[in-house]
Amino acid sequence: MLKLISLELKRNNFRTYVMASLITFLILLVFTYFVAYVAQVESGAYEIQFHNYTNIFRFTGTISLIIFSIMSAVIYSRLIISEYKGKRVALLFSYPISRRKILLAKLLLVVMFTSISMLICTSIPYIVFSITESISPIVLQDVMSKEIVISTLQMLAMAILAVGGIGIVSMRIGFIKKSIPTTLITAFILSATYGNAVISTNHVLSGLFICGIGIIVTVFIMTELSNKVDEMEVE
Repeated sequence: MLKLISLELKRNNFRTYVMASLITFLILLVFTYFVAYVAQVESGAYEIQFHNYTNIFRFTGTISLIIFSIMSAVIYSRLIISEYKGKRVALLFSYPISRRKILLAKLLLVVMFTSISMLICTSIPYIVFSITESISPIVLQDVMSKEIVISTLQMLAMAILAVGGIGIVSMRIGFIKKSIPTTLITAFILSATYGNAVISTNHVLSGLFICGIGIIVTVFIMTELSNKVDEMEVE
């Protein structure tokens, strides 16, 4: 399986997605400071919500979730939807390798890339912001604590799981119509809906429940799509 994943990396140029991840990192870093600063200089009801670190981190995490969900959908569109239609599928099916293994390698590659990228690009802005806050704080109404750190890590872990599920669900919906726009639109709607749910609730169990349902749906889709690809005929 690792050899198949390595071959997929060689066949597809991931440099563009690496650059996109680096740009996302800079956006999230700047955005975190921007939200914290605006909340201090403005006195509206909306800005007061960001007078604490938990909401600042949660909002930044939601932006990260949406960006990486869309990025996941873009990569799936290139690696799966584009390759399993037209003349490309004939070449793909000519390989002396199990169709299921090829599909699984593609799925694992996208999940691994987006998960690692999201972890790095989201956690580093959190760390940098936390360090500078301990030296010269922008947020004066709150104090960084161990509970906030643990809560933020839990939120990030659930967001990474959510991105994996959102990407696969979006890909499957786009795969039905062989439509890349459908895949991207679905990813945006699902990520925005999940992000809004995360912002609206502070309960960890609610997030875990949503992620649990997402994992079950994801496993079902992966199994169903593997069977579908295994029975496909070259058009």
